[in-house]
Amino acid sequence: MEIQSRCFPYDKSIVINALYDTLEALGLHLDSSNSIRGTLVVSDAQHTGKIRIALNNEGNTGRTRVDVLLEHSADADEGITGKWSPVILDELSGTIQRALQREGKDLK
Repeated sequence: MEIQSRCFPYDKSIVINALYDTLEALGLHLDSSNSIRGTLVVSDAQHTGKIRIALNNEGNTGRTRVDVLLEHSADADEGITGKWSPVILDELSGTIQRALQREGKDLK
């Protein structure tokens, strides 16, 4: 299973808050989360499978890597990650950019 990733030049706390907003906007169901570790498990409306989203703060450099991969289970549908991974990552990027524009901060 291929992991889809994207790095964001922002602190983990900013990225995880934007991720919660992104998941809500996309209509994905949050099955579980651990904000301290930076892991979330989500499913689509049909519950055809689960996606694990992991945030890594890249060695505390003010950068956060977001990895999207299939949450393994007996009934896992690997197609769910191929469908949702690019959508989640693109929408997350847009969510962060819109938030920064509203706050009048420079975009990187």
